[in-house]
Amino acid sequence: MPTEEFLQALEHQVLGPPCYTGAEVAAVAGMAYEDAQALWMELGLSPVGEDAKYFTEADAEALATVRAVREAELVSPEMAVTMARVLGQALARVATAEAQAFAPAVADVLARQSGDEGADVPANTVEAANTVEATTLVADVLVPTLERFLSYTWRRHLMVAMRRQLDRRPTEVIGFADLVGYTRLTARIPEGELPDIITRFQHLAGLHVTRHGGRILKLIGDAVMFAAPDPVQGTRAALGLRAACEDDPSLPDLRVGLATGPLVEIEGDVYGETVNRASRLVELARPGTIVVDDDTAAELLDDQEVSVRALRPHKLKDIGYVRAWVARGRHADR
Repeated sequence: MPTEEFLQALEHQVLGPPCYTGAEVAAVAGMAYEDAQALWMELGLSPVGEDAKYFTEADAEALATVRAVREAELVSPEMAVTMARVLGQALARVATAEAQAFAPAVADVLARQSGDEGADVPANTVEAANTVEATTLVADVLVPTLERFLSYTWRRHLMVAMRRQLDRRPTEVIGFADLVGYTRLTARIPEGELPDIITRFQHLAGLHVTRHGGRILKLIGDAVMFAAPDPVQGTRAALGLRAACEDDPSLPDLRVGLATGPLVEIEGDVYGETVNRASRLVELARPGTIVVDDDTAAELLDDQEVSVRALRPHKLKDIGYVRAWVARGRHADR
């Protein structure tokens, strides 16, 4: 178990030594303390005592950058708060995944014994040597490498998002893909196998959605919410994902609901009647089937690879009666 001394040493290596209280770091950055505190909270970081010397030069630089963006009026104050909240939530998840991946390597370094077996090496000397090695591993190897890759990935996604925002489509396809019987599955398999199943499903979803020009919007355990540029691409992504799940004996059956229509985008997420319709259609789908709405089916009638079959009208909760269709590959076995 790492000591508090080690964790503080690691924090100083990664973030720099603390040298400011909250009020002091705000003053250095030229920002009101209340604004700095609000930004800190929007990033999803726990509050710090007003008189605690907790903040570093990096915190001051970050606040000064935010102040400069506000003064340049590149974004509104409200949008700056929104960006902080979205970044905080997204990067908290990224950081957690990274910590889970690399913490075992750091723990191994801390636990390693120095010197030859049986050598009379003082325990505090061993601990000090291992602490230096572990903090160096994180601060000088992992952090710079991950930071570069994070920046690269963000730049790529930023350009994709800018293209999408500047060339808005009037409608888009929303899909919900759901593993059937996941709750029953979790009750009969060892707990240690669950992460592998979820990771496998999420990998397949990302693979088939992006292959057809779409993007994953949410990963919700045993379900995935995704968007696709048009009904044909969305349906082909769903068909590919369903086939991949059928071929994987570790995964339960998949069901998918697809709906086409306008979307409301807020903070990187999507809302609106199209999203609600897709979420209700997946509940209507039987295991191993893909159910689409009327607008999606209309675009699939002449497709050479996909066929659709009308279902009787169904009443969907909070939506009313809709006409739904089952979509399948034209060459699929019946």
